[in-house]
This record gives sequence, C-alpha cells and structure tokens, in this order.
Amino acid sequence: MSIEEIIHPLDAAGTIYAIHDSNGNVIGTGTREVCEILLYIIGTPQATNMPGRINVPMERRPNVRSAIAI
Repeated sequence: MSIEEIIHPLDAAGTIYAIHDSNGNVIGTGTREVCEILLYIIGTPQATNMPGRINVPMERRPNVRSAIAI
C-alpha cells in the first residue's frame, strides 16, 4: 500500500493495539502479533495474474475493523 501504517497501543498495559493509517483512521485492532500479521497481509502484493484464477470484485466493508471487541 502507499499509505504508511502505524501500530499504537490502546491501553496502558500494552495488551491491545490498533493499526492507524497516515490519516489517523483505525484499520484494525488486536494483539501486537495480530496487528503485525495484518500489516504483513496488507503490504503483501496479491497474485492476481495466476492462470486459472477467477477475479471476483469484493466490496470493502468499512464497519469491519476489530479482531477484539473493546
């Protein structure tokens, strides 16, 4: 992605983190490990030109944000 993502702690104990984009929007929440995996998935280019693969456009859902309910 061309947007800079940053992981910030949501609580003082550092058990829950949030991924923020450069505009300050929350992309996702979870443990530090979950946020690191989400950043990896977001930053990995998808193999869209594989033979035999059918590309189906998927609608992005802005209300799906967190892995842990806060």
